[in-house]
Parts: sequence; structure tokens; C-alpha cells
Amino acid sequence: MASSSSVPESNMQEAVPESTTQETPAYEIRGGTMFLEEWELNVQTENPVDFISLAHHGCELRSYYEAKGLMDYFNMLNGPTYKNQVRHFWVRAQIYDRKAAKLEETEKVLIDPTLEGKSRKEMGLEPFTVTEIRSSIMGIPVFISQEVIACVIKRPSGGSFTDGVDNNKNSPWNEVVNKTMFNSKKKRAYCDLTMEKKLLLKIQNENLLPKGGGGDQPSLEHKVFLHYFITKESANVSKYIFKHMIKELKESQDNKRCWIPYGRLISEILHQGGILKVLKEFNIFTDDQLGTKTDKVINGQTLKKMKLIEKKAYKKMSTVLKESNVVSDLMDGFSPICKQDPIDVRMNYIMDHFENTGETIRLCDIPDTMYGGALRVGKSRKTKRKALTKDEY
Repeated sequence: MASSSSVPESNMQEAVPESTTQETPAYEIRGGTMFLEEWELNVQTENPVDFISLAHHGCELRSYYEAKGLMDYFNMLNGPTYKNQVRHFWVRAQIYDRKAAKLEETEKVLIDPTLEGKSRKEMGLEPFTVTEIRSSIMGIPVFISQEVIACVIKRPSGGSFTDGVDNNKNSPWNEVVNKTMFNSKKKRAYCDLTMEKKLLLKIQNENLLPKGGGGDQPSLEHKVFLHYFITKESANVSKYIFKHMIKELKESQDNKRCWIPYGRLISEILHQGGILKVLKEFNIFTDDQLGTKTDKVINGQTLKKMKLIEKKAYKKMSTVLKESNVVSDLMDGFSPICKQDPIDVRMNYIMDHFENTGETIRLCDIPDTMYGGALRVGKSRKTKRKALTKDEY
């Protein structure tokens, strides 16, 4: 279910500044140009993880993510992704960094040479503080920074970060990661990984450093990041996510890559920043028009599909975590369960709701069916997707 918490007031202006009636933001942004249309973009929807089901089938992973303080992040993943809003954000996004800020100053001096050597404030420019991805939705500016991501995933921005390790064969990291992943100084094959490490890699590829492709050939960067999780060493997760988001945005701008990572995370930033609230108040869009979807849950069935356990060893569990639990932020006043759910699922939800809110839900008040039905579940990456046409979009 989507997180009900919000971006603190101090970060709200950074995440989503005051609304404007203009079609474009009231500030200038610099960076690459997007030559893709919105309907050409494919949004990645992260996969929720059922740690209870995985543990029941012999794959205990919760402790790895608890050590990183990421359980709130994984709870957030079982929420809606507003694919069309994410496309709208991505196609207009630009990277505002120190280089872009310097370009602003240069242009000011070209217009007025008397500003040479003046401070940004004297030039009438806002001070440069942090690198941001800047965009807009319906004229509302949206800024995403490392600090905003740390706030949304409820995990302090701190820990180790290793940059510039793009498949360098001479890097000392090669021996380190081989020791961590394969308990050997030499590189081994994906098939030599243990079940736990294969799942840690899969979860990383789907949710933390999304690849948008096959996961059995990780880059050195992915291996180093995985090393931090396996060894439970401190890692700056929000910085890794932000840097990866910037990297993929540049790929879209420079190489026309039609893929957007972190669809669920970006959707949550839009939700916490108040954009979904605006849509709800004006009753402008339906979930279908927003392309609202969730994705498949990583659970014991995933182990079966990956042939890490035998078919007969898989047991379907009536846990609370499932795709139909996801509720759109556009819908108010109903629970993400119905009388078609098993009784233990309903009871668990009622108890969790009481613990979190102090409000009591009676069994008789639970609706007979899901309002509008469950949200659509995204197709597997291996499923061939028919590209949207402009008219369909």
C-alpha cells in the first residue's frame, strides 16, 4: 500500500514548489534534450517482496535489508505506479548540476558583461546547493535530489559510495566482489551463486539499481553494490539510486533509450509532493488514464520459476502481501481488502490498521468486492510489449 507519510515541509519546496499557471516551470533548466515522445517510453514498475514467503521456502533475506534500514522502502514498493505521470515527468526532465549552474552564469554575463565576477545572488540567480533532476507536471515544478529520495525512502543519506567502477578489469574491486559473491578470487558464473545471492541480485536489479534487461551478467558497479548488502556494510543507498536515475536519464536523452527506472519511487515522490492530491481534488483523471499499475510480487513462486526450488516444494501462502492489496492514491475511504480475501488476510489487515491508526474496522464493514477491481499487474520483462501509438496514448 502507498505510504501515507509526506515529505517534510522543509523539503516540500524542493520536491514540488508552488504551483504556477505556466505550461513550463518558472525557472530555467539546462542539460540534454529528450528526443523521445511520452508514448514511446516504457516505465519500469518495481517488484514488491514477500519476505515471509521467501523465508518459508528457505530464502531468508529480511536481515540484509533491515541492516540497511530499507524495510520502509520495501513496504512502499507495494503501491501504485502512475505510468503516464512518470512518462510526463521523464520526457521533460533535465539535470541541474554545477555545470548547468555555471552555464546560467555564463549566459548572464553574455547578456550583461558588467556581471563578470559577480556572485550568483548579484546576478539575480538562486544559489546552487545540490544536483537535482528538474521537471514539471501540469506546470507544477518537480525537483528530485538525493535528499528528497532519502526522505521518501525514510533512510538517512549516508554510508559508502563507490563511483567510477564501470567494468574496469584492473579494478581491485574485482577480487573483492568475487570473494563476496563466490568465495573465490576468480570470477565464477551466475549458476555458481547460492539461492540467497541470486535473489539478492534479482531484487537489486528490479528495485535498487534497475537494469531493464537480463540480470545474470551484472556490471562491476552492480557487484560492488551487492557486496555492500551481502556483507551488511554501510552503503549510501539514496545516493546510489539518485546517481543511477541520472545515468538512465542521460541514456534517454543521449541514446534514445525508451526505458524509465524507478516508476514506483517517482510515483511516490509525486504523491508525497501533492500532485496526486491536485488531480484528486479536481477529479481530472481516472486510474486508467494515469496508467496506474502495480507489479508482480517476488515470493516463493519466484523461487519456483527460477528453478531454485522444486515445484512440489512451493506452498501458496495466504500472506497479506499481494498485488490486489495495492490501492491508488486517487481513491479515498475504502480498504484494500474485500470479503473475497481469506479470513486471515482480513484479520491481519484489521489488526495492522488498528495498530497504525487506532481505528477499528468491523468484518461486516469490509466491502464484498474490490472497488473498481484490483489494479492491473505489470507484465514480465520477458513478455513482448506492443508499443503504444500516439492516438492510444
